[in-house]
Amino acid sequence: MRRTSNRQIGPCLFRLSGGGPMTHAVNHGVDEAASPACYVPLSFAEFKERLVRLQAGGNQSGRPQVPLVSARVGLNGEGYPAFQLDKRLNQPMLLELCELFKLHQTADIFVWDFLRTRHKSLGGFTGVDFLLDFFTPAVAAMSKGEREQHFLELALEEIGRLQQ
Repeated sequence: MRRTSNRQIGPCLFRLSGGGPMTHAVNHGVDEAASPACYVPLSFAEFKERLVRLQAGGNQSGRPQVPLVSARVGLNGEGYPAFQLDKRLNQPMLLELCELFKLHQTADIFVWDFLRTRHKSLGGFTGVDFLLDFFTPAVAAMSKGEREQHFLELALEEIGRLQQ
């Protein structure tokens, strides 16, 4: 059974126009969240076009190794969440998360549901926020390894709920 409660986009703290943050945190990545534009599902053509632009600009690190398919776009196309093209993306952690869901035979759509859900243990931030290095002060105080372990344990809890 699929849970649909708490499926919300993280707080809107960045201007879509490309301007700076609307609120300022003491440290970069603390008490901020990803822009709503990160949650937009792109069609394959849009995703490919943006990926080509990133590569033409010399940004090879922004290239997703295996793009996550999130949802349907329009009537006949798959959606690719835009956050995957963000240069801040923790690509290894996204790959590990996808592998964890795959290992437990859970569909990719549930990875996307997990990533766009606000989580109490992440201070109300989403998985996308986490992967883009936006944390509450409590989460930021953890070492990188502790944060990543915490995130994967949270994912395992979600997988357990899905398999009930």
